[in-house]
Amino acid sequence: MTEPSRDEHPEPIVVATYATTGEAEVAEAKLRAFGIEAALDDQIEGGTVPVDDEAVVVVRVRAMDAADARQILTDTDTGR
Repeated sequence: MTEPSRDEHPEPIVVATYATTGEAEVAEAKLRAFGIEAALDDQIEGGTVPVDDEAVVVVRVRAMDAADARQILTDTDTGR
């Protein structure tokens, strides 16, 4: 059995960054409502306190969904 190549399963793409987990969770829920699987990644390690307006939580999606995800997250009138 051979291992899948990185081209077959590219790394997830960061489509948005947020200052709080709550904001990122809203974005994740919006993407899931449109059928796009998303994952959150907290960038602050070991209890470090974030600096004002520093993005501390990123939203990642599959590479093939990145363009759609960005559009969904930037569209203020999605009809949902």
